[in-house]
Parts: sequence; C-alpha cells; structure tokens
Amino acid sequence: MIEHKSIDPAGFGELIRTRLDEQDLSIKELASEIGLSPNLISLVIRGRRRVSPRSTERFINFFEFSDDEIPKVKSLPTKGATKGKKIFISYSHKDHSYLERLMVHLKPLEKQGLIDPWVDTRLLAGDKWKKEIEKALKSAKVGVLLISADFLASDFIIDNELPPMLQTAEEAGTLIIPVILKPCRFTREKTLREFQAVNAPDEPLCLLDENEREFVYDSIAQRIEDSF
Repeated sequence: MIEHKSIDPAGFGELIRTRLDEQDLSIKELASEIGLSPNLISLVIRGRRRVSPRSTERFINFFEFSDDEIPKVKSLPTKGATKGKKIFISYSHKDHSYLERLMVHLKPLEKQGLIDPWVDTRLLAGDKWKKEIEKALKSAKVGVLLISADFLASDFIIDNELPPMLQTAEEAGTLIIPVILKPCRFTREKTLREFQAVNAPDEPLCLLDENEREFVYDSIAQRIEDSF
C-alpha cells in the first residue's frame, strides 16, 4: 500500500474526478458508497483537503486505484536540506487578520514543539530587524506566503523576503505554501505560480464562507505537519 503522506492531494483529487466522469457517478452517489460527506469529497476533488489514511483507503478500494497511478508528491532536494522547526510566514500588514487566524490553527503544532512559527511581530524594539528576518529565512523549513495584491505590491516582500525564500526552496528543499487571500495576479507571477497554492486562485479566502476558510487554514496546518 502506498504511504499516505506521499500522495499529492491535487493530483489525487483530479484522479478521483476523472473516475467519477468515467463511471458517470455524482459526488452524492460516491458519498453514499464510501460513507464520506459530499462536502468533504468535493474538497478532496478540488485538491483542498488531504483526508485521513482510512478515508484515502476507501477511495482507493472503491475505484481500485493501483499504486502506480496514484500521483505522488515530488521529492524535495536532499542536498543541504533545511533542518529545524522554523516556519517563516510572509504577509502584508494589511492582511493581518488572516495571519491571526492562521496562527490559531498552528498553535497546537507549536505547543507540541513540532514547529517554531516566525513572523515579524516577534521583532522587539531595538532588534536589527533586517538581520533577524534574514536569519529566520535561512533557517526556515517551510515558507507560508499569504498572497494578495498588497502582498505583491510590497517592495520589502518582493525584494527582501521572496528571493532568499525561493532560493532555499530550490537549493535546500524549503517547502513553499502559497495561500491566496484575495483576487490578485498570482497565476501571472512566473516566480510564484509554479508552487501549488493551498486553495485555488479563483477561490480566495475572502470569497469563502467561514467554514470553507477554516478548511483551508486546517489544510495549511496539515501540510506543514506532514512536512515534518
């Protein structure tokens, strides 16, 4: 049996969608067959939710997926791989409310000692802030990008935070997790669009209801947890 954490959520969702079309099944019919909620299945199909190993097995058994056809997460580079627990969160201060909610979802992982989230709110008066940010970027195992038009318009983010983060992603395997907060030009940014966002660019958090936003925040936490 394929290892659960090695399954690519977006590719797995697309595979399920293809089989539904081939077998002319609706999401409701599939939900009835495998005992999962239609809402959860819809999120899985859209690549926005990684389900538990037991639920994944239900999909695999129902559609009789072979290990070879299940999409795998691409292996990260191992040479000089980044170590540690640091999670660097890059955001525009105008989007602070989204950061606050994300931190609530990351709190259990922080309390367990699994991660050490770093945001610029940790800077104290008198800190040499630029050096502190550079230090955090170099030691980060995961980079979370809270993307909006304000994020993309920030000279500091684009000139100082993104370049070293993208460089460590290429050279040391830092995991980059984009989160689309508001409609913006994410898909037209060559340096960013190659990274798989947690939510679809046409479904930014600002357009989702509260429950759907909570699913996205939980998916971010889950992806981070899986990376460790």
